Amino acid sequence: MVYFRVINFNGMNEEERKRITERSRSEIFRLKGDVEKIVEDVRNRGDKAITDYLSNVFGRKIEPSELVVEEDELERDYMSLPQELKKSLKYMIKNVTKFHKRQIPKGFEIQTDKGVFAGMYFVPISSAGLYVPSGKGSFPSVAVMLIAPAKVAGVKRIAMATPPIDKELHIDKATAAVAYMMGLKEVYAIGGAHAVAAFAYGTDTVKRTDIIAGPGGPYTFLAKMISCDSVKFDLPAGPSEGMILSDGNADPEVVAWNLVNEAEHGPDSAGILVTTSEEFADKVSHYADSIIDQLPEPRRSFMIENTKKYSAIIIFDNLNDAVNFIAEYAPEHLSIESSRADEIFNKYRENLRAGTITINTPFSAGNYGIGPNSTLPTMGFARSYSGLSIYNFLTSITTERINREGWQRMKEHVIRLADYESFPAHLGSMMVSEKRWKKT
Repeated sequence: MVYFRVINFNGMNEEERKRITERSRSEIFRLKGDVEKIVEDVRNRGDKAITDYLSNVFGRKIEPSELVVEEDELERDYMSLPQELKKSLKYMIKNVTKFHKRQIPKGFEIQTDKGVFAGMYFVPISSAGLYVPSGKGSFPSVAVMLIAPAKVAGVKRIAMATPPIDKELHIDKATAAVAYMMGLKEVYAIGGAHAVAAFAYGTDTVKRTDIIAGPGGPYTFLAKMISCDSVKFDLPAGPSEGMILSDGNADPEVVAWNLVNEAEHGPDSAGILVTTSEEFADKVSHYADSIIDQLPEPRRSFMIENTKKYSAIIIFDNLNDAVNFIAEYAPEHLSIESSRADEIFNKYRENLRAGTITINTPFSAGNYGIGPNSTLPTMGFARSYSGLSIYNFLTSITTERINREGWQRMKEHVIRLADYESFPAHLGSMMVSEKRWKKT
């Protein structure tokens, strides 16, 4: 069965190009009205909006107290986890934490003119609401990726929400174990737009936070954007997508597995190969189609659906054209697969736009612990957003000061500009400042 389309870029019609480059954007934004209603409901009714929704889903009355995942439950889930899985999670936590510690910025102060001093220092945001999705699977790795930068940044209050998986409002055991291992004290069994709204506006049970971070499906993606009137959000992180750049000098089976890697997340995900070799494109397509047939459900159905719309193999005349397309598409994940991968990367690195770039490395290695964050901008937002880092959890504060010499050097410029802009108090405060240095 043929699933992955092989398309010559020059032969693509406008409709097909638009569908591939825009991915699921139009489908997602059609849900905006529904998500606005959820967010407004939580904003107005708080816990009641959340418990009413969960009561309807699970067929029993849910009390607000049940939304809280107690510390002893986190510990029990940690203790129940297989030792080998705990070992792998600890390995991931170590690598991801180490990478994010390297990001810690240093404050500074410089002299912009004689006697004129300007500086900057960094402080952590006071509280963070982290969202770990669980709609199409369980993702303890996402919990690691969210908690690590928040902790390294020094956020004092870190809260996490993740959807309940049964009517007893249990959450995924491995996600709970990560929370326990990384010292989280505040965890909620709330999912999607309801969780985002709770963090954004606060309820009796969930205190509002200063930032919301974490990926998710369409409802989570939209809820973060809708709630930005009240809270900072990290970045637009929606359905997963992976793009591969290759000149054909790579193993087609290896590339095919990587092509399917991110696309298997869901029917609204995407896997794109851009290459300059028609022969290589055909080989990768053959292997990828065979891989899809091997996948268990629901991953196989997810792949079949997204290959009809957003996933494809595209042939370009040359690497320059391929890189220009990548810059326009700006994928969440980009992999360069070639015996010349380092050469290609070094030549085009300033032109590439992506959330993260792997070089002859499977996307999964990055997702599970090389170090950089896997919470990344999707749907082309990598043109203007970076992946999650400790900088999302910090604010910068600047410092400004002048001494007498600085005042003398600045005064005529400040007075002249204040006068031009018609701010007499600006002008006066500069003029009278001479008194600061007069001897009494």
